[in-house]
Amino acid sequence: MPPHALGAALTAYREALSSFVADQSPQEQQVLKVLNARDVLYVGIEQSPPPKPHLLSEIHALDRQLKDQAAVMAEQLNFSTYRQSFSKSPEQWWWFLDETLKVPSSNPDDWVFKGLTTLTWAIIVGLLINISGRFLLGGAGVAGLSAIALSNLLTLLQARSDLTDAGGEGVQFFFDRFKVSNPWRLRAKFGTTALLAGVLFAFWLALPSISRQYNQRGQTAQEAGKLGSAEQNYNRAIALNPDNVDAHYNLGTLYEDIQNLEQAETQYLIAIRGDLPEAYNNLARLYLEKPEPNLNKSLALLNQGLTLADEQQSFPETKYSLYKNLGWALFRQEQYASAQSALETAIVLSAEREAQPHINNPGSAHCLLAQTLEAQAQGETDTLPVWQRCCQLGDRGNPEENAWLMLARERFESATLDYNDLCRPTATPL
Repeated sequence: MPPHALGAALTAYREALSSFVADQSPQEQQVLKVLNARDVLYVGIEQSPPPKPHLLSEIHALDRQLKDQAAVMAEQLNFSTYRQSFSKSPEQWWWFLDETLKVPSSNPDDWVFKGLTTLTWAIIVGLLINISGRFLLGGAGVAGLSAIALSNLLTLLQARSDLTDAGGEGVQFFFDRFKVSNPWRLRAKFGTTALLAGVLFAFWLALPSISRQYNQRGQTAQEAGKLGSAEQNYNRAIALNPDNVDAHYNLGTLYEDIQNLEQAETQYLIAIRGDLPEAYNNLARLYLEKPEPNLNKSLALLNQGLTLADEQQSFPETKYSLYKNLGWALFRQEQYASAQSALETAIVLSAEREAQPHINNPGSAHCLLAQTLEAQAQGETDTLPVWQRCCQLGDRGNPEENAWLMLARERFESATLDYNDLCRPTATPL
């Protein structure tokens, strides 16, 4: 190589290195430009006579400056991949700058992000098991299976990129393509893993809301007489949120409808833990209707239910049921004065216009009041108007009322009155 060509190669090396040092945010292409200029200078020195002393001195100074930039260059360029693509001899030491670094190639904070990534993966696995288990416990259904499939798919995609060689190569290519420096690669991986954990955590927080939707579907199905579908939806609601007391209560009413009284009692016992007055009422009524009624338990539940109903300003129909059943329990305990007071309160509540469409057994309170008045020896004549209200509002479709309507017919027959003229057809006892 002619002397002037060697001088040109030295000038190109000097300018490339100066430009790199001056740039506050150098890029990979600038690193390659410096290394390529040093390659050209290396070839020029090999093909030329020994350089003059002043050239040797300048080359040595530039090489020292190049070595000082080794750490910065290693952040922008993956030296090992280039050495694999282009064979370099040991004499071309500038292609081995990453191996000469005295400082660790990893950032001092890298261990923090590795630990956080591992911890985040543990959280992801825990959330995934919890979410999938809840959906499967209640019978997943189409919506549940879709939710499980989506959450598992997102997790598998993230796991493939973080934990497999094929996924790692794809992520590495992405980082190289967008020139992401090494210190930020671990941070980026942690960020995507944390994002997935955040999505799963948000989904986990939404489970109570999804539970309420399943409960509403169950109510709709129960009202339509689709008891099997209603039971499935209630069980799904409970699986997603075991503290959904409304779902427990509604499932209890469904079990009552199909005469599975043991299961109904279990669901009501859970529902009362959520301070649901309706659950207190229904559980107390179950105890009253047993062959060997537990009157003390019923009274305790009804009094607690009334306290909660007052505190929560419950609907009149809820208070009606509580007072009616309280009167029934007191009547069976032969506390007739207290029973009369409770039943009269229930009758007043049933007369409220907004409550009437929601009370399906308004005659029960009148039937019980008639029996209570008779027990207090107030005479048959005084109780006939109450018995008449019993049969005018009663319904033989309610099992408890059918027996009371038979008593009403006996009273009218004793008074030589025509039961059918005084009472509505659905009140004719079976």
